[in-house]
Amino acid sequence: MVFLLSNFIDVLQTTGYIILGLLALTSMIIIHELGHYVAGKALGFKIIEFGVGFGPPVYKHINKRNGEIFSIRPIPLGGFCRFESEDDEYESNSPTAFDNKPAWKRIIVLASGALFNLISALIIISIFFSVFGQVMLKVEHVYPDSENHIMKGDIVLKVNGHNLNVLETNDAFVLLKSSQDTADIVVLRNGKQENITINKYNYIVGEFDENGNFTPTLVDEKEQTNYGFGFVGTISVQKISFGLSLERAFSFTFFVVYKVFEIFGRLLTGKLGIDALGGPVSTIQVMTNASRSGIATLLYAISIISANIAVMNLLPIPALDGARIVFCIVEIITKKPISKKVQGIIHTIGFLAIILFAILIDVLKFI
Repeated sequence: MVFLLSNFIDVLQTTGYIILGLLALTSMIIIHELGHYVAGKALGFKIIEFGVGFGPPVYKHINKRNGEIFSIRPIPLGGFCRFESEDDEYESNSPTAFDNKPAWKRIIVLASGALFNLISALIIISIFFSVFGQVMLKVEHVYPDSENHIMKGDIVLKVNGHNLNVLETNDAFVLLKSSQDTADIVVLRNGKQENITINKYNYIVGEFDENGNFTPTLVDEKEQTNYGFGFVGTISVQKISFGLSLERAFSFTFFVVYKVFEIFGRLLTGKLGIDALGGPVSTIQVMTNASRSGIATLLYAISIISANIAVMNLLPIPALDGARIVFCIVEIITKKPISKKVQGIIHTIGFLAIILFAILIDVLKFI
């Protein structure tokens, strides 16, 4: 009886984490659609409906002033902002219809979803850094024969003018490894930022014990040396001031965007397998695990995925905002819009391809 009760409680907890993860994921998509909505309203587009979730509406409210519909639907996997005649097969004569607005205005509306995701990621990361701290490179040990003015406990903020951001473990050392014989770094020491120039040299290698005592490595009774900056760094979460968190959050947000493109590059060159990606099931799993781990991990996951959503939606893939932007650019260049029928066919094929691809990578991940 106790075993059954324990299992039942575990199921309830897991279900709660899944629901919380789904709600967090949905909130990111709602923010994306809210970007389309705000830009559309500002530029005079007629909006038919703003919906939260998918499926038949369980709640619907009609704005008596402008006729806009707000709906809540039972499947918490996203949302939508439907503009006048946006998905209609035939052309509309209404001046407020989506396709009858100038192409440059449509581009702004289409890009605003991604912009809102980036802004939300920036805000969340700022809060996360100021409350919980940032994953950073900390100087754990300095080799005894070091000629540099770096000290144990220093937090490396910048290398050669570039903010040092860490998303993967290797990120902490890439900038230092790519440096030549010298590197200009900014460290956080006793709460203050200091500029230091460090030099590579042949330092004696060895091991540090738990008390920081150093024992050199001997081969045939000879001390071994290595060419580098002469310190050991570790990755850890470091608390930083609110002002510094705002500054670094901006850099980190765009670092995440860069990492997304880097991953695509590794995929295209075969350096990364397709099974390293994740579809909707994997994303829900990530959000569920983040919810289980606590508010800090959940906020961090939300910020990373928000930036990912922004980048993904701007890619020129049919059915995504990026492809629609491309169509608008073609219209500006040729002075003639691509027919809605052709666009519809391209977006339908693209949508089906995305769904099949998402299912495929999830199947590859879990088999």
